[in-house]
Amino acid sequence: MDAVIVIGNNYTYDERDFQNKYVIAVDKGALYCMNNNIKMDLAVGDFDSISLSEYNKLLSLTKVIKLNPIKDETDTMVAINQLNNYENIYILGGITGRRIEHFYANLLLLKNDIRLKMKDDCSFIFTIDSDTTIAKSVYKFASIFSLSDSTISLVGFKYNLDNYKLLPQNPLGVSNEITNETAKIKLKGKLLVILSKDDNI
Repeated sequence: MDAVIVIGNNYTYDERDFQNKYVIAVDKGALYCMNNNIKMDLAVGDFDSISLSEYNKLLSLTKVIKLNPIKDETDTMVAINQLNNYENIYILGGITGRRIEHFYANLLLLKNDIRLKMKDDCSFIFTIDSDTTIAKSVYKFASIFSLSDSTISLVGFKYNLDNYKLLPQNPLGVSNEITNETAKIKLKGKLLVILSKDDNI
């Protein structure tokens, strides 16, 4: 079974993202769920970004883990810690936004847990540590960044590679494109993959 963590920033509701998934709302993501009639299995956060009346409504709708605002883990980390038995965990929202440090913190979570994937209206982000096939889709750009000293081959991209040593400090993989119906990444190492829609649409 898969799980969803709702943060909500820059994300438009799509019921397909919630089908047959365990749903955790994180802090203001709980307000997003309430406003969109999304059934939550759990809400986690210090809830300093919602009003008292909104918080009381939340208590009537789902189980709540209320956190101390002074803590060593982010709210999203605490949510992930509730999901040890789930195969895939989709974080909806939480990409860019006004508080970019939170986005960077979420990227670190992806680096450490390959089950995690992030999605908003513009991008889909995930990590891989083995050979992977990616289908052509609504995402125009496919950017690939190394999280280790990786050796990669790319087939079906606008810019293909053959046994290329991609180091973490090398941005060579930015803004590639999938040209075939499916593109293949052959990999020894670990990569961060960012699929992005055309920013001119």
